[in-house]
Amino acid sequence: MAKLFIPPTIHTPADRIRASLDQAEQRVTNLRGAGSQALDLLHLLDWIAQRLAELETSGVDVRSERVRFETIQRQLCRRQRRFVAEVGAALREERASVQPDQTRWWWFLDEAVTQQQQRQLRRRLTGGLVAAVLLLVAYLAYDHFIAPPPHVRQAFRHSASGESLVEQGDLPAALAEFEAAAALTPDDPDPYLWQGVIYFELNQLDDAQAAFDTARALYGTDSNFLLARGVAYLHVGDLAAASADAEQAIIKSPHSGWGYYLRASVAVEQENYESAIADLERAETLARVAEDVQLEAHARTQRAHVIQLQMSR
Repeated sequence: MAKLFIPPTIHTPADRIRASLDQAEQRVTNLRGAGSQALDLLHLLDWIAQRLAELETSGVDVRSERVRFETIQRQLCRRQRRFVAEVGAALREERASVQPDQTRWWWFLDEAVTQQQQRQLRRRLTGGLVAAVLLLVAYLAYDHFIAPPPHVRQAFRHSASGESLVEQGDLPAALAEFEAAAALTPDDPDPYLWQGVIYFELNQLDDAQAAFDTARALYGTDSNFLLARGVAYLHVGDLAAASADAEQAIIKSPHSGWGYYLRASVAVEQENYESAIADLERAETLARVAEDVQLEAHARTQRAHVIQLQMSR
């Protein structure tokens, strides 16, 4: 239990809380080198939370103290990795002894750090997949990347805005951006592909099919189309659709590792790490046989990331 060093001149409960807040502020800003003693901060937060609730219930105005308490919590949240590094396994042992509920979130900082690391690794995996597939499909001609004319640059901006809006969950606004991009570059399959995915998610299936037909024709091969669409579905969080495209890509091109690479990324989102590792190993093997240096490097790197995820869990 944290030791509350309260001067003897302090008599009122509010004074005691303010003195405890002073201690908590000092502890949260001096975590480096604290070791397992940093656990005292968690007991201190428990004490402050309980006393604030009691005073609020009795009608005492502790708004300023509540603001300070919330500020300390935000500081601890920002320093959670440092805190976990200092206390190590002692946090789990102390938590087992205290048995806090989830409202006292500071007792579960080790779990929060682990989840944060997993999210970062997942984003890294998805980012690597997107970069790899975009390089594979190369949906615009090479001269566009050398000196794209103004209308192509504007189309890029619309597409980038559309993808950002997709991440924010604003599908209707994203659809308008991809429609604007398609109007400027009608030979680019990517905006049509995104339109199809968004229409599909909005359950406008006829419009989705029409957009997909246009994109498929522009991509030239079913495999490239399926891979690109699977990545887009992965972006919007439709894992079932992304998985279906991965399976079809594997059927269409069984000797290509890209379908396995996509399926592995879906498995990671589903936290099925063993399947993801197996598919990445298969993708790496096929890439080596096909002398696809790019895919081989991506698959090897992503497999290492998935193993990290599996170990952290």
